[in-house]
Amino acid sequence: MRIVDIQRMAHDIIDRCAVENDYIEYKKTASFRDGILKTVCAFSNNYMNREIGLIIIGVEEEDDKESGRKAVPIRPIYGVDEAHIETTENEIKSLLANIHPAPTYHLIQDAIDNRIYIILAVEPGNNGPYETSQKAEKDPKIKLKAGRYIRVRRDSRLPNKREEFELLKKFADYHFSSELNETATIDDLNYEYMKEYLVKTNASSEVRALSKLEMAKAMNLIDSSEYGGNRAKNFAVLMFAENPEQFIPNSYVEVIREVAGTDKMESKSFKGPIWIQAQRVRDYFKDTILASYTIREPGKSGAHRVFNWPLEMFEELSANCILHKEYSQQQYIGIYVYRDHISFINHNRPIPPVTIEDLNNKVEFDDRQYLNNEIKEMFFKLNLIQSYGSGIRRAKQAMETNGSPRLVFTPDNDTDDYTQVVAYINEEFARAREEEEKDGIENVRENVRENVRENVRENVRKITKEKIRIVLPDYSEKKVEKVFCILNMINENPHTSLDEMRNELNVTERTVVRYISEMKDRGILERVGPDKGGSWKILI
Repeated sequence: MRIVDIQRMAHDIIDRCAVENDYIEYKKTASFRDGILKTVCAFSNNYMNREIGLIIIGVEEEDDKESGRKAVPIRPIYGVDEAHIETTENEIKSLLANIHPAPTYHLIQDAIDNRIYIILAVEPGNNGPYETSQKAEKDPKIKLKAGRYIRVRRDSRLPNKREEFELLKKFADYHFSSELNETATIDDLNYEYMKEYLVKTNASSEVRALSKLEMAKAMNLIDSSEYGGNRAKNFAVLMFAENPEQFIPNSYVEVIREVAGTDKMESKSFKGPIWIQAQRVRDYFKDTILASYTIREPGKSGAHRVFNWPLEMFEELSANCILHKEYSQQQYIGIYVYRDHISFINHNRPIPPVTIEDLNNKVEFDDRQYLNNEIKEMFFKLNLIQSYGSGIRRAKQAMETNGSPRLVFTPDNDTDDYTQVVAYINEEFARAREEEEKDGIENVRENVRENVRENVRENVRKITKEKIRIVLPDYSEKKVEKVFCILNMINENPHTSLDEMRNELNVTERTVVRYISEMKDRGILERVGPDKGGSWKILI
């Protein structure tokens, strides 16, 4: 940053009484040697991926009891005596010689409240990790334990094991998804998946016509290894291998679902290219888990529809799990579906500056960092994510629109290496379901059915088995019974789904599709509108 921009930034921070955070610290004087030393080290390591870190010397802070805000600058500021500025800056320079490698910083003077303060602006380092010396630990005027300090929230401290590992990866510029896979070659990438991706993303016909080798090079999927041959990069394996888990263990999604009315769980694995995993997991939720009731309020006209969980929330969070997974960690993505909540679990934390606290409290993440940049770009082109850093916002909005409880992100500590988000069921849906289970489906169907049919009396047709036998004379009595059931379901709710028919008849979806197709061919039934959002119309 330019010096003038740093001055303006620091002046604004003091003027609006900004609290201390992961890139701002106040010091009344430069005599707090240990605090200044470890914070400069922490700002240099830049664990939170900030543009710059500021220590403002000459400003005392306090907790505001009235507002509850902590570490707020006291106004007017304490200031630095003009006669002592040169001495203070020389002391700071001497102090910072105890950090290795040498940090990059600026000492800048400015004034507010007619008093001078010193800005110690620390630029993020590229040669780290940075650490304080043993000499500073032994110096009786400093006594700071030697180590690689990081800044988390407003605390400059030594990292835990997980944080230190992340710090080392950061300075090694290590990104697992960009590395060459240990064993996979171009032969392990599926040419058809590559071409399908290019079609879906509207790539030029020239690129789509390339040979497999030239296409892989154009898409940056491969590179030559030190031992020769074209090795595939890890993101290419994840996106285009037939079975990525053969090369990258546990690179799949496991949906574990509570079996209704029992204490058992059933599990379904979604494997294959991760972009296809995202589509299949979404479809599974839509076909087998998503449910809704249309609620009529007594004494009021009209009705409103509530879902157990909104589809957009599930789409966003499941795609986020796949996109943000640390694929070097050998644990699968777990989605656990219980009667009253869904839990999404990834075995890694969000990359700073985003924190678990931010995920709970914010909706915008403009400065979000990505673990898998190539996958991010590909998911965006496939419309699996809508825009960068906006998935959590859309998931929260979907829950709010559905009247559902707020999403809950955990853990609430800095040590556990996982991220979990819990989506609780819509309470109105849960009450309707309880009512249905208690009183029997038939007694409450008109009140809590998935869709309200308007003008029921005018539109309902009388369906009899005798009428079905006349139009379907070749049908056995068993088939007539099935058709009778389907037509009555449609009569009651023209928007009824194939999945509901399958469940009601206790048959496969293919059998339901066959019945529907035959009825359409014989002029008994027709579909009005699109597959999604349309309705059925009985013609007899």
